Amino acid sequence: MQVFAPHEPNLKKIKRRQAVRFGVPVLVFSLLMGLLVAAVYYAQQDERDENQAKLIADALWARQNIQFQVGGLINSLEALTNDPVLYPSSRMAASLNQLGRSSGELVAVFRGPELSPLVNIEEAFDEYDLEAVRQLISGAAIQRMESGLDGLVGPFLFRGRNYVVNVSVGQRGNAVTASLIDLDLMLERELPWWFAQDNQVELLDASGATLSRLIKASPGAGVYMHTTSLELGGLQFQLRVNSIQEGPRLFNYGITGALAFLLLLLLLSFVMLWRDSRRRLEIEARLEEEKLFRQSMQDSMAVGLRVWDLEGVIRYVNPAFCNMVGYRPDELIGVPQPLPYWPRKSTEEYKRLVADVISGNAPPEGFETVYQHKNGKLIDVLIVEAPLKDVRGSHTGWMSSVIDITDRKRSESLIAEQREKLQSASRFALVGEVASNIAHELNQPLATMVSYAQAGMNLSQRGGNVETYAQLFEKLRDQAQRAGRVVGSVQNLVRKRRPTRENVRVSDLIDSIRFMVNSTAMLHQVRLHFDIGTPNFDLYIDRIMVEQALVNLVKNASEAFTASQRIRNVWIKTRLLDHSFEFSVRDDGPGLSLNNAEKMFEALVSTKPDGLGLGLSLCRSVAESHGGRLKAEAVPTGGTCFTMDLPMAIKESMDGEQSVGAN
Repeated sequence: MQVFAPHEPNLKKIKRRQAVRFGVPVLVFSLLMGLLVAAVYYAQQDERDENQAKLIADALWARQNIQFQVGGLINSLEALTNDPVLYPSSRMAASLNQLGRSSGELVAVFRGPELSPLVNIEEAFDEYDLEAVRQLISGAAIQRMESGLDGLVGPFLFRGRNYVVNVSVGQRGNAVTASLIDLDLMLERELPWWFAQDNQVELLDASGATLSRLIKASPGAGVYMHTTSLELGGLQFQLRVNSIQEGPRLFNYGITGALAFLLLLLLLSFVMLWRDSRRRLEIEARLEEEKLFRQSMQDSMAVGLRVWDLEGVIRYVNPAFCNMVGYRPDELIGVPQPLPYWPRKSTEEYKRLVADVISGNAPPEGFETVYQHKNGKLIDVLIVEAPLKDVRGSHTGWMSSVIDITDRKRSESLIAEQREKLQSASRFALVGEVASNIAHELNQPLATMVSYAQAGMNLSQRGGNVETYAQLFEKLRDQAQRAGRVVGSVQNLVRKRRPTRENVRVSDLIDSIRFMVNSTAMLHQVRLHFDIGTPNFDLYIDRIMVEQALVNLVKNASEAFTASQRIRNVWIKTRLLDHSFEFSVRDDGPGLSLNNAEKMFEALVSTKPDGLGLGLSLCRSVAESHGGRLKAEAVPTGGTCFTMDLPMAIKESMDGEQSVGAN
């Protein structure tokens, strides 16, 4: 589907103009950003290299300190073992206890080839644990003794802690000591507190498995790390130092941070200027297209558009409105009242109408009025007024949509005229249908009148009295009035007349209907059943129209039976409801033959081969003229029931203080 919209601006051209305008500033900004990023990167690298070099120096110092302290401990143990006087004496244990308290990592010493416990420094183990430790280290220690070599053996894992054993073999073969060293205590005692606060230290074996870990402040950050080899008493270890210090931050330097902040502001300014410039260029490109498009759209509309200001002066009209009234825009815009398209004799009325529009009292669904074309022709228009607001939402005037409905009004008038002609034709059609019935009914009063006249002639020959003649003349008058009513009903039926309502007794109405449908019922062998609930109630109706409608319904019901039906019944029933009076005509015929029951009420729609399709349409018009309705329903046991309720028949009767009469 094609969509009509303003042309899109040339975005490629706009982008090129923007690029030329902002090319140099963007290039300078890009270079500054590149220099800043490079400066920050190299500053971070320098800081990282400096911190890593410091960590390596600290790690080497820690290794050297551990080697020095542990090496001193090993030398002291060897000296005590080689002392021929001290070794066998009781002072050996005291010297070892003193050495353990000063070193810290020495926790127990065993002596002799049997590894008898000599000292348990500060009761590091109970009796059972000390024996378990002795058995754990005996194999490796004895093997080292037999080789005659000093040094460390291990490590040994006991109750979650790792230990090494220093085996010292004296110059005499029977002088042997096995000293148990706690690796956790070794890291804790041999490294100063300030080193442990800044670094996480781990002691690893040759395969890289962790033997001991020292964490004082917090775990290492994993940014600055260094691992170095550590040799103690012939055993190879690794010492890993992991600094808790994190990597260099981006804005550690005040100048760098300030420069970055300024560049960020500059970038934001460039982005805002770029967007503003592009938006301005696009708006400038769209503005003319939008104006031309709106003008074209308004000029091509078939509906007239008119704008009032708050003072009642026209500020805009489109070509459709100008064509409608025959005036140019300059003859309408800004012109004071009275406006040239107002009919000359109705100026004051149109001024009040415009005042109602300006005050906001115009009906929202619109209103109809008449304008006068420049050539003098009157045109019917439908006007819908809507408030006109500016971009701030302020009420600035009224927008009028004006539609020429002259042709529609003419069509409606023709339709109404045709409908009236249709109803008149229906009346004439009914005359032919009831003519035979009227002729039959007229025969009876005329024959009676002849009989009464013959009786009068016989009485005159025999010399009858005055009272007898008076009775005969009264009966002749009644029969003549009855014949007159029959003829009058036919005249009212066929002539075009305005509805005239009157008070009609229900029993009188039913008697009239019974009189007019008897011959039709006899012709079609139909039995009529009357169920009159309130015969003495007075209705306020147009008698001729209601009689005509009910006769049509009874006649249709009588003609609805098929030839095969032998039993034919039609029920006519009246019922007084709370707010309406209801007539119903029901038959036991074949039932509804149209799929849509509403179709049968349309004019010129009939199920009979020779029918005109006017009867039911007329019946519904009668019901609607009394404020009611006519409906058709299928009877479950077979047949059709037509129900006509007349609310105005009872409502206006009650308003006129009519009541149910007494028998």
